[in-house]
Amino acid sequence: LAICWVLVYGFTGQAVFAGVLTLDDFSQYQRLNDEGDEPGATSDTVSVLTGTGLSNVSRTYIGEATTSDSGSKITIKSQNGLLKIDNGPASAGQASILWNFDPVDLTKFGTGLLLEVSRIDLNVSAEIIVNGVAGSGAKTFTGVDDFLVHFDDFSNSDVFSSVSSLRLNFSGPLAWDGQFRLLLDGTRRATVTSVPLPAAYLLMGSALLGLIGISRKKTV
Repeated sequence: LAICWVLVYGFTGQAVFAGVLTLDDFSQYQRLNDEGDEPGATSDTVSVLTGTGLSNVSRTYIGEATTSDSGSKITIKSQNGLLKIDNGPASAGQASILWNFDPVDLTKFGTGLLLEVSRIDLNVSAEIIVNGVAGSGAKTFTGVDDFLVHFDDFSNSDVFSSVSSLRLNFSGPLAWDGQFRLLLDGTRRATVTSVPLPAAYLLMGSALLGLIGISRKKTV
C-alpha cells in the first residue's frame, strides 16, 4: 500500500523545467583586432551564425583599443566554444558583441539572461542592451561570477516578449581580459504537471488488486 501511494504521489507532483534557449555557444570562429592606431572602432560581422537556437542570427564584434603608440590592441575571438577578449598592456579598450535575429518571445523560455564566465579580470564591467532600448545596467566583476540578469531588472522588461537584438558591452582597466563559454536564456521556469485523477486512481487500484491476489495465493 505504501508503494502504491509513493507511485501516485510521484506522478501527480512531478516537476518539469522549461527548456533553456541557447543564444550563442561561441563555437563558430570569428576574430577581430583593433590596434588603436586610429580613432574609432573596428567591426566584423558573421552574417549566418551557427551554434544558436535562434533564427537568422548575425553576430558583430566591435572593438576599440585605447589610442597609444605601442602596446595598444584589443582582440575579440570566438572558437571551440569560448569567447575571448584580450587587451594589450597599454589598452583599456571597449568590446561589444551584437546579435540580430528574428523576433522571439524570450518569456517562453525563462526569466533571465545568463552569460557563463570562465575567466575575468578585476574591475571589468559588463552590460546587456536589448532591442537597443532596454539596459541591464553595468555590473563590475570582482572575480569569476556568472553574469545573470533577470528580465525584471532591465529598464524595460516589456521588450522580452519580442526580442530581435542583444548587445553585450564590456569595458575595463588597462590590459583587461575575459573568457566566456555561453550566452543563454538562463533562469529556467519550473512548472508542475499532474496525472488526471482517474488515471491516478486506476494506477492505485491496479496495484491494490495485485497485492490482494498475492495475499490470496499465500492463503491457499
